[in-house]
Amino acid sequence: MLRQEESKILLIKEVEYAFRVLNELNKESPLSASEISKRQEIPSPFIYRVLKKLESAGILVIKRGVQGGYSIKRDCHDLTLYDVICAFENTFLVIECMKAEYDCCHNRDIGCKLHKEFERLQSILQNEFKRNDLAALFDE
Repeated sequence: MLRQEESKILLIKEVEYAFRVLNELNKESPLSASEISKRQEIPSPFIYRVLKKLESAGILVIKRGVQGGYSIKRDCHDLTLYDVICAFENTFLVIECMKAEYDCCHNRDIGCKLHKEFERLQSILQNEFKRNDLAALFDE
């Protein structure tokens, strides 16, 4: 049995912050990075990285100027948890050997049972993260 401090998380902290950013922008937008950071208590070193990755993934749009700020670019009914997770590199891998470019001698072996099992588990998780749209999950 794992002790509490030994437990591991599946998703990186930036992904958690991304969900919090999108939840805030779903309530009101556009908002500045500093306003989102303050409202969601996200440290400023993280907020800019998270916003940049969401913008690069086509999830957010930024409008410059006095009345500007960040807004959600796509309808939240069309966005899933999986879409947000995919905005962050290599965050949806059950194990490192799931990377396509990962050089593992067992990846070349069609009969690697361990790789096939991790592939099956990763597929189940991906489908679960695709199941609900963000609009259904956000605070009203």
